[in-house]
Order: sequence, then C-alpha cells, then structure tokens
Amino acid sequence: MEASHTEVRTPTARWRNKNLICTVSVPVLLACSSAWSQPGERSGVSAMMEEVTITARKVEEGLQDAPISVTAFTGDGLEARGMENIEDVGAVTPNLSYQNNAGAGGSSSVATVYIRGVGQRDFLGTIDNGVGFYIDEVYIARTVGATVDLVDVDRIEVLRGPQGTLFGRNNVGGAMAIYSKRPTDDFEGYADASFGTDNMQRFKLMVSGPITDDLKGNFSVVDASQEGYVDRPDGTDTGDDNQTAARGGLLWDGSDAFEVHLTADYSTEEENGPAFLLVESGASLASGFGAFYNNAVPGACPYPAGLTASDPACFNDQWTSDDANYGTWDNYSNTDTWGTTLRAKWFINDNLTLKSITAYRDLDSEFTRDADSSPLLVTHFYDTFETEQYSQEFQLQGSALGGDLDWIAGLYYFKEEGNNTNILDFAIANFYSSNDFTTESEAIYAQGTWHASDKLDFTLGLRYTQEDKSFDPYQYVISSNIGYNSGDLVVPPGVYTTDASEVTPMVNASYHITDELMAYATYSEGFRSGGFAQRIFPPLGYVPSFDPEYVDSYEIGLKYDSASQPLVINFAAFTMDYTDIQVASQSEGYVGLFEDNIGNAEITGFELEMKWAMTDSLFMELGTGYTDAEYTRIDIQAPLVAAITTDSEFDHVPEWTANLSLAQDFSFENGSLLTARLSGSYHTAFYNNVANTESIKTPEVDIWDLTLGWSSPSDAYTLDLGVKNLTDEQYILSGYASSSIGLESVVLDRGRQWFASARYSF
Repeated sequence: MEASHTEVRTPTARWRNKNLICTVSVPVLLACSSAWSQPGERSGVSAMMEEVTITARKVEEGLQDAPISVTAFTGDGLEARGMENIEDVGAVTPNLSYQNNAGAGGSSSVATVYIRGVGQRDFLGTIDNGVGFYIDEVYIARTVGATVDLVDVDRIEVLRGPQGTLFGRNNVGGAMAIYSKRPTDDFEGYADASFGTDNMQRFKLMVSGPITDDLKGNFSVVDASQEGYVDRPDGTDTGDDNQTAARGGLLWDGSDAFEVHLTADYSTEEENGPAFLLVESGASLASGFGAFYNNAVPGACPYPAGLTASDPACFNDQWTSDDANYGTWDNYSNTDTWGTTLRAKWFINDNLTLKSITAYRDLDSEFTRDADSSPLLVTHFYDTFETEQYSQEFQLQGSALGGDLDWIAGLYYFKEEGNNTNILDFAIANFYSSNDFTTESEAIYAQGTWHASDKLDFTLGLRYTQEDKSFDPYQYVISSNIGYNSGDLVVPPGVYTTDASEVTPMVNASYHITDELMAYATYSEGFRSGGFAQRIFPPLGYVPSFDPEYVDSYEIGLKYDSASQPLVINFAAFTMDYTDIQVASQSEGYVGLFEDNIGNAEITGFELEMKWAMTDSLFMELGTGYTDAEYTRIDIQAPLVAAITTDSEFDHVPEWTANLSLAQDFSFENGSLLTARLSGSYHTAFYNNVANTESIKTPEVDIWDLTLGWSSPSDAYTLDLGVKNLTDEQYILSGYASSSIGLESVVLDRGRQWFASARYSF
C-alpha cells in the first residue's frame, strides 16, 4: 500500500531555548504573559517543518532525497501558512509567478503561470500551456478554471524546469501537481467557517473514514463568497468571489495485491467578472477604436475635438478611473468544471507494480466584459469555452540488479475536444467566431536510476511524444462600418491540421558528499507543440499557424539536511536555451493577437530555500529566486511587425522573487497553543504583456501578512485571526492593453483584508 505522505520533524531538545519566547523578533505581535508555560512536544510550527514525501519522479521519496529543483508543501503546512487558493503558492515559491489573469475575455478563473521565465499567456484551445497543471496525476489541459481552492489537499509539488520525460505533455517550464488526501482508516472530519473583509464568507466541511472493512471514503465541500471592490453603474461590483467546490473519493484496498481509488470533483463559479479599471482610453490614437467611435458620432466628438469633450456621448479619458468602472454592458464570469479519475494499482510482486490512471474532465464556461468601461459601445467581448478531455496512462514500475536499479516505464494517451465561440462587438465592426479544436497526444517513456554506490546515483529518462491537432474555424462579419459586408468570412473555412513528434531526454547524476549534503546535476529537454492563431481581423485569407518551441536546460543543485538540528537548505542554479519561442504579439492594424515563433532566448538564474526550526517553538522560512531572461534573436515574419526586439523584457517574469516567514509558538498551562506568524513576499517589477506597456506594468512590491492561530489542548477547536496586506499596498495585479484597439485596463489588488475563522475537528 502507499505510504503516508508526511513525516513530522520535531526539533531536538538540544536546540531548545526556553528564554527566547519573549525575546525573538515576533514579540511585537504579542506581550509576554505569565500564563505561558515552557514549550513542549506540541508545536504549531511543526506543520511548516514537516518533511514532505513527494512523487515528482513517480516514486515515493523525501523532498531532500530527490535530486531535482522542487518546492513542496503538505496540506497541514498549507493551512499553517494560511493558504486558501493555489495562487497563494506563488508567493512562497521562488521563480514561480501564478497570476489570475483575465486577459481580454474577462474570465475570473484564468491562470497565467510562469516558472523560470517560461509560461502561458492565453487560454485558447489552439495553444498549449507552458507549465503543466496536474490534479491527482491527471493533466489539466486548460488554464480556465485553474484557480483552485485548496480543500482536503495532501500536498502540492512545484517542479521547476522542463518535465519532458515522466510528465511530458508540453511542460517546457515546469509542472504544478496537486494531490488529494486519501480516505483515512478512522472516522474523522472538520467543519470550518471564515469571515472577513467585504463580507467574505467561507464554509468548509470534510469527512473521511471507513465504510466497510475494505472500503473507505472521503468527501469535502467548500462554499466561498466575497463582495467585489470596483462598482459599476448597474449596482454590481466586479472582483467578487462566488464559488462552490466539492470533492469525494472511494478507496478499496481489500487485497494485499490490488487497490482501486476512485475520485470525483465538481466546482462552479458565478461571478461579476474581474475588477478591471480603464487607465487609458486610447482616444488620442487616430487609428484607435475610441477615435473611430468619436468620428462616427455627430456633434462635438470628432477627432481631435473629442479628446477633451465632456459630452457623455464622447469616448475619452472621462471614463478612466482608479476606483470605478462605468461600463453598462453585461459583465460576468461563469465556470463549471467536473471530473473523475480511476486509479488502479496491482502489486505484482515485491519488485513489480502496475498502475493505471483513467480520467475524464469537462469544462463549461461563459464570460463577457465591457472592455471600454463606459456606457458606450466601443469594445465588448463575449466568450463561451467548452472542452472535454480523456486520458489514459499505464505505469510499470520495478527494481532489478538486486535493488541497484529502479525503473519505470509508461504509455500515455490524451485527447481533448472543445469549442471557443466569441462575439466581438466593436465600434468598427461586429464579428462572430466559432472555433472547434482537437488535440490528440500519444507517448511512451522510460526512466531508470542506477545506484552505482551508496553515495552515487545516475538517472536516465527518455520520452517519445506524437501530437496531432486540428482547428476548424467559422468566423464571419456580422456588421461593419469599415467596408466589409455582413457575412464576409474572416478566414477560409476548413479543417486545418498540424502535428509534431519529439524525443525528450533527461540525464541526472547525484552524489551524497556527506550524510547531510547532496549535490546533483541535470540536463533535460522539453518541447511545446505548435498550433494556430485564432483571433484575426482584417481577413488574411489563410489561418496563421506556428511551430513547436524547445527548451534545453542545464541545472546544478545542492540539498542540505542537518542531522543535528531541524534545518534544510536547498539551492539550484540553471541556464536554459529557449528556441523558437511561441509568443502572442500585437500587429499594427490587426485586431487580436498573432501567436507565432518569434526567436530565441537565454534564461539563467537560481533558487535558494531554507527552513529552520530554531527552537521547539520558533520557526523561520525564507526563499529567493533570480531569473535573467533575455531575447538573443528576433525573427518575425509578416504580417507581424517587430513590436518585440532583443531589448524587450519578458512579460510576467520578475527578475527577483523572495519570501520570508517567522512563526512563534506560545504554549499555555492548560495545554492550549497560540501560534503567531508574520510572513512577507517580494518581487521586482514586471510587464503584463509582450509589448512592455508601461501603464499596465506590475510594480516592485512587498506584501506582509500577519496571522494568530489558537488551538485547544486536544486540537478539537481552533481559531484564527489574520490580516493580509498589512500595509495596504495598492498595486497592479494584472492588465490588458491593445495597441490596435487603444484601450489599457488594469486589475488592482483589493488592498488590506482581515479575516477570522473557527474550526471544529472530530
């Protein structure tokens, strides 16, 4: 059977310092009290110091034993750090940028994820993710719906660098893997309620335990809501939260040789859309949509007189604002996702195991945005996005040569079918676009680790992938003010296809210099298959396509795990050759973005992470990451123009990221425990689009959070109080800009928030 995924690392007695309770750097949070006893074996900070057992290499091993760059957190560790959503992981993981980025369409649940400078800018079905996203070993194809609440999570693993062998499926930047908790042998559960800023309400329920002697189950549900923070004239407030998610599982392990684990999940979101604010109307651009609209309105609006006109019939900077959105068209974001996974494991003998992973997932979303943020019809977006995916994977795992060789081999099949329908309602014209897409991927892979000695290991992995894609667009003009006729096709009808096949190797060597210190070196390759540009106007007469992109990565690392005190330090340095980069860029005179291979780049950097339990009751955690991403060659073909040069900066990639956390336990004489935690995250400024538009640039920012958590002697009752963004920083979270349309919009952070939560565990 599978082993437990967590192991508590309790600080040893020699590292206790009972006099530090009132003298450490956290006493500003609380005053000392004579009611506090000396720290004992119970420790609130122990959850953050847990050693995580990971499966990043498809085998169970300790985080410190895995010769790869990976950050991992247990479910208890996530709760101890106050993390409620997958986005929160980005603040504590070096060189990871996880952003809820609505883009042009206005979905509230689109993730933009970058690891070491490689990621994905759009949710379209014709484009693949640069960072793989997995739930219970199942690849999630689309970034719509990827802002996941962390409920009943066993652990999260963030793998950095190309994952071209064991994970595959175009993971050129890395992978994020979420694993759910398995049903427990004994009956247990909890009920949790939280309240906070802007009428935030979050309710959770989890139960787990035996159903029969051989069958166990678990079920969890969360219902979350919060009012928005940008008002509209119709009384709605954008930036709100309104979602419900449920997950359940059944585990049959009645045989020593066989087990079956069935899981299912469902989530629904019905929200008013992201909190966009218009910061630039673009009316000063003679070729922009604002100028076109003003020229079409009789009276005082024609360019350039309309630039400063106060007439509400004119579109100009009177509609820009730093706290309100004046749009009156529909603005909402609805998403429903569900899926089921069947994992069967056959323990053939002590040295051989066969595993099957069968999964189906369904996504149905509808979202719309009044992009001009005014009562006028300048730019409106409407989307429906529907996909279904099926995957099947077989893994055969074993050992040979008397245990000196551990190996795994697998077969993988994936198929996705979907449709993205757009209605684009512009000042210049109206368009209808219905786009069917399919992706089919097949792969065979193998990886083996040879234990050459007690200290030296060599690992070799290889994967062959074949991918086939099709694109069937039906796009036409509804009406036009610029010379096109109703019914004119934007692109020629037909089914367009592309395919790619690639062999991606991985070579790794690790050496235990001492019992505490390990060094490793890795060479790995990854690729992301090509696709098609979907949003095009004026008509081109053909459908633009793009080719695969490639990443070759070189990495060295050190992992230190002290035998004499609870201290771990991990370091990794890397350099990557990034070729035929897929970039969605704006072309002057065209509406929408053209995805194309624009050239090459070189990316170098490092990550440093440390966790240290300085005493039984005092814990420190820190991390820092550096990414230097530079374009080395730009090769852009018509109809694109050179909006990107070798001087351009990568978008969504801060040069520096850092995080720091201090946690202190205060034990009371009655056995209850209070834990105070101060945490901060920092990143340098970064652009939110390829064109490096200054007005939507996310600035350099550091955010501090404070939490106080109390637990009863039996841990049956817990209370938490906290403040997020203590200094009330107002900064740009994400943004959208179009040089052709002329609009520039941003989403700001909500600002300082407080919360209080209570839990009863049974």
